[in-house]
Amino acid sequence: MRKKAVKNTLYASLGGILEFYDYILFVFFAKLFAEIFFPPNNAFWAEIGIWISFGAGYLARPFGAVVFAHFGDKKGRKDVFYITMLLMILPSFALAFLPSYESIGLTATIILFVIRILQGLAVGAEVSGAWVFVSEFVSQKYKSLALGFISATLTLGLLLAGLVSLLANEIFTQEELKAWAWRLPFILGGFFGVLACFLRKKLSETPVFEKLRKDETLLSFPLLEALKTHKLAMLVCALMSVVLTSGVATLTIVPQHFNALLGFDTNQSLIYSNLAIVAIIFGSLIQGALASFFGNFKICVLFSLLFAVFGIGLGLYDERFLFYYLLACFMQGIISFAPIFMTSVFKPELRFSGLSFAYNISYALLAFVTPFVIRGIYEKYLGYYFVFVALCSLLCAFLVRHLNNTYLRRV
Repeated sequence: MRKKAVKNTLYASLGGILEFYDYILFVFFAKLFAEIFFPPNNAFWAEIGIWISFGAGYLARPFGAVVFAHFGDKKGRKDVFYITMLLMILPSFALAFLPSYESIGLTATIILFVIRILQGLAVGAEVSGAWVFVSEFVSQKYKSLALGFISATLTLGLLLAGLVSLLANEIFTQEELKAWAWRLPFILGGFFGVLACFLRKKLSETPVFEKLRKDETLLSFPLLEALKTHKLAMLVCALMSVVLTSGVATLTIVPQHFNALLGFDTNQSLIYSNLAIVAIIFGSLIQGALASFFGNFKICVLFSLLFAVFGIGLGLYDERFLFYYLLACFMQGIISFAPIFMTSVFKPELRFSGLSFAYNISYALLAFVTPFVIRGIYEKYLGYYFVFVALCSLLCAFLVRHLNNTYLRRV
């Protein structure tokens, strides 16, 4: 059983890697896409348009979550997991071969929006599905470690994208990238998705769902029941989504301003961005492992406080900036508590629907708004933002402990 749990955990992580790979590639190539897929005579509105198209994918996530998670609670986790992966691959390939605005005009802009929306629909149940799937396969003793691993592998997708982007900038000139070379990383992502899809065919159904089906305790409308009975659980999802989207600040927005703030060139910025991703990967793994031995509450509280401290230091932009930056990213491994807490506060028969809906609604809104917020405050007030994130994480730790001490123990 342990061997099967390890295998399923590994296979479950692949979709998240692909999602975050595509996500960060889009960010790295955002300025280029503004030139390629939007009218060339207005750079300001082209940049606004590209970020709206980026956000449109996240706004589509709740709709995918509602549909796919419903069937995940009704028909099984495994089949939905396979379908969402397939629906992620097709738009990725479409983006890789999308003609430019120069070739097909406004049609290119519209197709880009459609691709992002389709990706968002599939991703709506992908990450939350991985959390539910793994949490129902792994024993209670190793659950925090396994979900910390899932969080780390999600961030691994960012690292792979960062390395591929760095390599592309080293090999090709900006003219070559704009003309054709930008397509290569997205083609690579598509092929990776095909491999992941093939491996997912080998997944087994979770023991928890098999028991629900055997006991005939499946619900007709699990989301409706979740909305009625799990309001505090949904608040946990919303607060932990604040923690998850803080990566938008540390890994995407702030590095874009390394040149203005610190005088870094493009390659230096990419190097430190990748180091930050490595720091979060190790932070997620180590915090998940520590939580398995010392308890989720203690470890979450400790690292949330440390994240606030180093986040304030980061926002000073003094000579120790890189030191604070990398340590803050390591402490940002508190993202591993998102799946740990979210999967623990929903009953099994509505877990997929309740978690996916609450998480995706929250994440969609925050992922859309956060880039604009961070762009407005990063010069003077970034430290306050990290304190706010840490407070959300701390509040979640206390809320989950309260829930586990009350009605969840009676389930």
